Amino acid sequence: MALEIRPSRKERSLKHVVSDLRTDAGLLVRQEIALAKAEVKEKLAGVAKQGAMFGAAGLLAYAGLLVLFAALILGVVALGVAAWLAALAVGFVVLLGSFLIVQRARHFHKTSR
Repeated sequence: MALEIRPSRKERSLKHVVSDLRTDAGLLVRQEIALAKAEVKEKLAGVAKQGAMFGAAGLLAYAGLLVLFAALILGVVALGVAAWLAALAVGFVVLLGSFLIVQRARHFHKTSR
């Protein structure tokens, strides 16, 4: 998009000036819209990349938590408890913990209204 610079002439009619103004205003609006689209694309790409990194970190944290639960079960088995009972006990404690967190969140949600 090359801009055309015309020498100013006194004999340019008002109609011609208004026509040039309308054309230039339309060009300016199209350029601003194109710039806004480019900026939004750039920001969305950054947000998507950040979201993917958070997702990968969440998956790794989840895998680490599962390993810790397995180690806890093995520790209970080492104390002499049957393997199935150790897994059941650890699973029950984990579910109880998650239930308590959900109840606390529901209570927080009710009181924050």
